[in-house]
Amino acid sequence: SDGTRGAVAALKAGLRVVDEHAASLGATDLRVHSAAHRRDLTELGLRTAVRTGRVARIFEWAERGRARTLLFRPVRPPDDPVLAELLVRVREAAHGPPGRLAALERQVRDHCRIHGDGTGADHADPVSLTALRAALAGRVLVQYVQWDGVLHALTLAGRRLRWRPLGTATDVTALLDRLPFALHRMARPGVRPDSKAAAATLLRATAARLDELLLRPLPEIGDRPLVVVPTGALHSLPWSILPSCAGRPVSVAPSATSWHEAATRAPNRTGDVLVAAGPGLSGGTVEAAEVASIHGTTPMSDATTAVVLDGLATARLAHLAAHGTLSAQNPLFSSLLLADGPLVGYDLERLPRLPDTVVLAACDSGRSVVLAGDELLGLGVTFLGRGTASLVASVVPVPDAQTAPLMVALHHALAQGRCPADALAAAQREVPGDDPAAVAAAAGFVCLGR
Repeated sequence: SDGTRGAVAALKAGLRVVDEHAASLGATDLRVHSAAHRRDLTELGLRTAVRTGRVARIFEWAERGRARTLLFRPVRPPDDPVLAELLVRVREAAHGPPGRLAALERQVRDHCRIHGDGTGADHADPVSLTALRAALAGRVLVQYVQWDGVLHALTLAGRRLRWRPLGTATDVTALLDRLPFALHRMARPGVRPDSKAAAATLLRATAARLDELLLRPLPEIGDRPLVVVPTGALHSLPWSILPSCAGRPVSVAPSATSWHEAATRAPNRTGDVLVAAGPGLSGGTVEAAEVASIHGTTPMSDATTAVVLDGLATARLAHLAAHGTLSAQNPLFSSLLLADGPLVGYDLERLPRLPDTVVLAACDSGRSVVLAGDELLGLGVTFLGRGTASLVASVVPVPDAQTAPLMVALHHALAQGRCPADALAAAQREVPGDDPAAVAAAAGFVCLGR
């Protein structure tokens, strides 16, 4: 009707104003938090689309309501000695009094907010279904949408787009809360065998129930590779534990539009392979040496932040093994621990480019803080926002001593020319199912992006 068309036009005009404001901001965290102003507009647009019953319109508004700021041109933080010195001081204070570190982090944040340079919005519409079908090329898109307390799935398999309810979102969230406990118990050294077996039983039961809720109602996915667009707590789900995903290539993306952009971008095939390990990892040095030998390069042990950042700026593929930390309060200070202290998201934002493919053998390195509108903040999403097309990283804590076999198998597959999602699935298939620690180490890794 004319009234519906007018309302939709007004909603889109409102979104353009909000996006123009967000893109003008010179700091990533400000952009992401400003997306809260989009939520009411996109929810009203989705409600209007659902009333029409047209699934293509539902998809369009579901896309408009998620991870929009990742589609803006990246912010340009100030490349000045003040910021560089502040980040050095953050590293030096990492093991000092917490108050001192918090004060320095605030200085970095405020400096970027005041002196950063916004870029202006591109006003890109969501990817068209025609373009998305062509790029999927045999894959199936599964996009989750939470609406009125109910979790729904949009699937694009072949030429058909489907929309169906799955169940209450709280049921899924309650199950997700069990996973870290089970995986930690399976991986922790010194735990009694019967306790590890009980944890493995809990993991299998929880995974089976999640599978029944999330994927079993979608017979159209068949056995084809998946592109999954999560919502809310599903961003932290280790998808490989689900029976329907076992051994299947799965790419996890913030939105269908961002996946399409990464999938159709010409890969960066120039540059070397960077392999580096941080301190304090029981198997990190050996892992780095084995991975480096696959690619014919020299590993860097106990690498410093400056050396790793220089390498990231010129590499096409990077493997970093380090202790990882997600900072829930200040997600851009989520970090990888290197020899001279933490490498944080603000360090990555200062680089002109990042490798096309990055592997982070580090706890929680692929996990993000999820904000309104499925906007994401964290170390892993910073890689994606700065141009990395594929990021293999963990969304849960992982036992570093048990990750080496998975990483070696992954890089053998990458060296053979397999795409990261295929390579990760192949490596996870090789994990012995009777070794709880190995299962826990492999389960947490996902392929983010392309």
